[in-house]
Amino acid sequence: MSVREWLEERKSAGVKLGLENCELLLQRLDNPHLNFPSVHVAGTNGKGSLCVQLSALAAANGLRVGLFSTPHLVIVEERIRIDGHPISTEKFDEYLTQVRSASEILPSCSPTYYEATFIVAMLAFAKAGVERAIIETGLGGRLDATRLVDADLTVITTISLDHTEFLGDTLAQIAAEKAAIHRDGVPLIALDPSDESVLSVFAEYAGDDLWLHSPAVNLPPWEIWSELSQKIAHSFGWKNQQYNAIWPGRSPNWPPNWFEAEVAISAAHNSESIDAELALLANSENSQQKLILVLGMSQKSNLLTALGDLPNPQNFESWFSHVFFTEPTSGRNSAVPAEDLRDIFPVDFGESYSIEKEPGLAVEMAANLAAEQGTSVIVMGSVYLVGDILKYVVESSDLNLWKELTVH
Repeated sequence: MSVREWLEERKSAGVKLGLENCELLLQRLDNPHLNFPSVHVAGTNGKGSLCVQLSALAAANGLRVGLFSTPHLVIVEERIRIDGHPISTEKFDEYLTQVRSASEILPSCSPTYYEATFIVAMLAFAKAGVERAIIETGLGGRLDATRLVDADLTVITTISLDHTEFLGDTLAQIAAEKAAIHRDGVPLIALDPSDESVLSVFAEYAGDDLWLHSPAVNLPPWEIWSELSQKIAHSFGWKNQQYNAIWPGRSPNWPPNWFEAEVAISAAHNSESIDAELALLANSENSQQKLILVLGMSQKSNLLTALGDLPNPQNFESWFSHVFFTEPTSGRNSAVPAEDLRDIFPVDFGESYSIEKEPGLAVEMAANLAAEQGTSVIVMGSVYLVGDILKYVVESSDLNLWKELTVH
């Protein structure tokens, strides 16, 4: 069995919260995660956006920086970036082989897919001599493998109801899972929450180590994390505040002009992020112009709740002239069938909708229609939908995938 086949087998373990596997394997590999200081970031939304901007800032200040993020959009190597570039396939396989060998030492240990990739990242960062790592949690925080990194700063972005099947069904329970990334004596910076129960949890966990950040009024999400990343950079004494970060599906400078019309692609997949996108639409200069929507979602425990205010019939009457329902082709959870996604909306679409199950083709068709109508396209849904679109464009336009996945 090849090492990649071994990694694919790890998926059968599903989600397994706990630190025991990684603690054991990291010890067997001489604790590479302790070779560099880390910024450890948790939260419901905004984790990746903040992490990539911190990575870009660290690099702009002359530091060799490692970025660990999940999930990947197209290839597993992109979970592990050094100075903004995904590590090579050869390096990934070399370090994965070491993880597999460590797991076979008696008593044997069977890591999950996520745990294996996290340990590969720690080996890659140690071998590359990174001076600063930016680490995004995968799920929660308390029992996430990333909890093992040597963090000198911890950050929490937002808290909302997501992954309730693992983290609890109240904001306070979810906040407690994420606030557990705090280490004694290490600052915990958190976006000032509007919910008092969340604030109480933060105060209980972090005490005097808690720093609250209140963003400027009416900033869009990407700018909120830009403001916070610069505050963090200042706390580290980083002088250069100039950087360019590209984060597919989240940053406003992506995608490039790939289509016949302007296309905005957002990995908005839960109520908080979807409602934030709707607020941006309402406040935009072109708020009177009807857009074309492309929507594809992965299965969730409560899909209607996850869609936030999007199913409100008034939204479609106000903002959208046509909707393309599609289906993400990858990801941990299966796609919501496009027909089921359409049927969950209490909207009479008439002929103003299309079903196109191939995401890339759905966006291309939407862009062509938008060009005819003199409008633009907005894509929302699963982060895996973003990856499907990126892969489609790379393959159909013969682009360099590694270049498209370089984030700064």
